[in-house]
Amino acid sequence: MNFSLNQNALIESPSLRTSAISNLNNTRAQEVLSKAKAIVFAVWKGDGWATVEQLAKYFQCSIQGIKHIYERNSQEFRTNETKKLTGKELSDARSKLELPSRTSQARVFSPLGTLRVAMLLTESEVAGQVRTIILDLVAAVPTITPESPPPTPALPLPEQRLHTLVESMKTLAELTGGRLNPYTEQHFKDFAANLLAEHNRKALTGSQEKWLGVVNFAEMELGKKVPLSGPHYRGHLGTWVRTFYPQLGDRQETRIVQGTQQKIYVYACHDPIVAAGLTKAVEEFFAHPNPSAALKKAGAFSDNKRKLLVTN
Repeated sequence: MNFSLNQNALIESPSLRTSAISNLNNTRAQEVLSKAKAIVFAVWKGDGWATVEQLAKYFQCSIQGIKHIYERNSQEFRTNETKKLTGKELSDARSKLELPSRTSQARVFSPLGTLRVAMLLTESEVAGQVRTIILDLVAAVPTITPESPPPTPALPLPEQRLHTLVESMKTLAELTGGRLNPYTEQHFKDFAANLLAEHNRKALTGSQEKWLGVVNFAEMELGKKVPLSGPHYRGHLGTWVRTFYPQLGDRQETRIVQGTQQKIYVYACHDPIVAAGLTKAVEEFFAHPNPSAALKKAGAFSDNKRKLLVTN
């Protein structure tokens, strides 16, 4: 690793504790524990387990101290690190783990779970020795390469997107017995028409430009569903951009909206600055609890020009 660690880091950071033992299995964990002090895990159902009493003896601390560590940090322990035995499991494990006959339940820990206890237990010299061994193992790893996020899949070609749209409409029609909500049906038709129009315009001009209405940008580029009604409906989204982000442009084009050709505002989404501005505007719009109130306060509805419906 390219930075130093100390025991306090292990004691204070749950994520670092998990990272420190992520490359260890139970066999390797038991080897680490045995370097500090001899410990034997009883084999039950093919795995090694130790009781709270055994851990207290190993770490030379009180039984209540082990219980307290687990109770305070129970959400951190994974299923392969600890389990509570009751009923048949308790009966099966009783002799293996040397549990008293009157025990109604028992908490047991695997070697990996015991390592986690060692990283949390501050009142134990043995636990401190275990942490030192763990830190030596971590320091021996030259680098930690962060996992690369999976690549964001590119949108398919317009023909494929249109095919997907048609199939979706067929499925909806079957599910609803052919009674699609007229607003939903019209939205599908508008989307298909504008998709083809944009594709044809690019094919004719050879342009790499991408001019989109704010709703199309939100749905196609950001993957956000813009509803037809409600406080965050598409008309308010368009007005939001025109009101709070007028610097993004004022170009208008004729597009199909609700089955009719209308003038709407479109934005140069091929421009990184414009795309970033639209992204910020869309995120702010959906994060706001009451966009309509914010728009009224800003005087968006006092000017008729600003009431132009922007739905693409």
